Amino acid sequence: MDSNEQLDAAAGDDHQEGIESSVVSETGLEGKIRISEDVIAQLAVKALLSVDGVQPANPGLMANLRMGRKAANGVRITIADGETPEIQVDTYISVKYSLRIPDVCWDVQEAVKDQVERYTGYSVKAVNVYVQGITFIEKKSQSGQPDEQDSGGNSTAYGEEM
Repeated sequence: MDSNEQLDAAAGDDHQEGIESSVVSETGLEGKIRISEDVIAQLAVKALLSVDGVQPANPGLMANLRMGRKAANGVRITIADGETPEIQVDTYISVKYSLRIPDVCWDVQEAVKDQVERYTGYSVKAVNVYVQGITFIEKKSQSGQPDEQDSGGNSTAYGEEM
């Protein structure tokens, strides 16, 4: 099952909270479209993962004490009820060391806003980015082991001559 099928399956759950909008089809039938907060969160996580150097992080204790839904996979969704529903997305990320944090945050905001608006049709009021940490990713050699720094040539042997 690919991610689109998962999104479609999650959208079909009637017991989830979400956004409802009234739709009149070409045949004149009226109905409601309801998009679950979980589906919107999955879209936001997918957008978050598409930004280079970003990993989802756990929100801090203070974020969990706020009102609203708990964050999952580094994303929390808040929907403002009204005539035109507006979505607020809170993202909690870790940024790769050596990247400029304001630029990465801008990229996260744009990616999440574009993805959510494109696939849901709802407007995104805000994308708040909370940088929870920095990740230090070591380069891996071809053998899958992290490269070790040579501290003066003590134990590195490249071969012997006969």
